[in-house]
Amino acid sequence: MVSVNQCVDQMLGYLAPEQLLSVTWLSHAPDDLEIRPVLAKIPANHAHIEEILQAKPEEVIAGQYGAPGLKSLLPRLGIPLREVSLPEDFPQLYANWRQLAAWTHSESRAEHIIAAMESEFQSLAQAIAPLKVRALIINPNGWVAGAGNFQDAYLHKLGLINQAKTQGIMGWSEVDLEALVRWSPDLIIVPRSHYDGQARATLWMEHPILSRISLRYPLLELDAEHLSCGTPELLRAGRQIHHHLTVKPDTLPAFQTRHPD
Repeated sequence: MVSVNQCVDQMLGYLAPEQLLSVTWLSHAPDDLEIRPVLAKIPANHAHIEEILQAKPEEVIAGQYGAPGLKSLLPRLGIPLREVSLPEDFPQLYANWRQLAAWTHSESRAEHIIAAMESEFQSLAQAIAPLKVRALIINPNGWVAGAGNFQDAYLHKLGLINQAKTQGIMGWSEVDLEALVRWSPDLIIVPRSHYDGQARATLWMEHPILSRISLRYPLLELDAEHLSCGTPELLRAGRQIHHHLTVKPDTLPAFQTRHPD
């Protein structure tokens, strides 16, 4: 099979790498994902129909969004196309793992991955939930995730309180600097990409007005790749969050801290 979705690349890399004829070019980019060495050995594609025809797959696996031109061409050429939905919560994510496993006959691997993820998430939540941390994930350009969004589900899974949700936000919304100061979260999490250089989409987080927020915990930067695809990398980010919340504040790089009452 050929994958034309980066998250499908990663999930199939865990489940059935031997069945992959090609993965997206994004999975050849340098980063420290656990599955990257496996994917780097598989030829890359840019979702071009010429590449698909050359690979001669039995089927193409795509995400719910993306590659619309390719998706319209495949049925005309008799190449089966299967899609994986974009999950909004963990039941949907685990359903995707099981669907991919059914297509690749790797059900036992999927169940092992799901069980391991659930077990560690429970342990992390047991340690984090008693701290009652009001957290906010700030994405480029100030986008935050409220109810009905996987980032909200992720925060909840870790035992964190998603302040975007408590402010009544549904789905995706933008938060401005003034609102951020007014909300005064305990913890701000910023996903950082591997982009080399500066971008206006992220520079706003360096605005001096943010020094007025008395954060209970210093700002935490996480690798955006670890939060993107619903793989065991989510646990890696969860461990970083747990460590960040449980070590002494004066041993962390300061943004500005406020100690619990």
